[in-house]
Amino acid sequence: MFTLITKWQRSEISQKEFCSQHDLSMHAFYYWLRKYKQTNQSSENGFLPVEIGPPVNDTRSDIQIHYPNGVLVTLDKAVSLSRIKALIKAI
Repeated sequence: MFTLITKWQRSEISQKEFCSQHDLSMHAFYYWLRKYKQTNQSSENGFLPVEIGPPVNDTRSDIQIHYPNGVLVTLDKAVSLSRIKALIKAI
């Protein structure tokens, strides 16, 4: 169903017309559209997945923040938590 929602988003037709063309009830369409939005809501709200990698076996104890646009911020482990929160919130 998500494929159909994506297909509708790419089309330039109304929801009603799309449902008619695909023999889909408006009720079912709205249900799946809501599910689709819930599934993709994390990126719309500005939240991004966080991955914590395994520790690196070196003498550095840096904290690295990788932003989606490719920017890498490397911080010393002594940086305060409030500073890290501010940097993450800045995106």
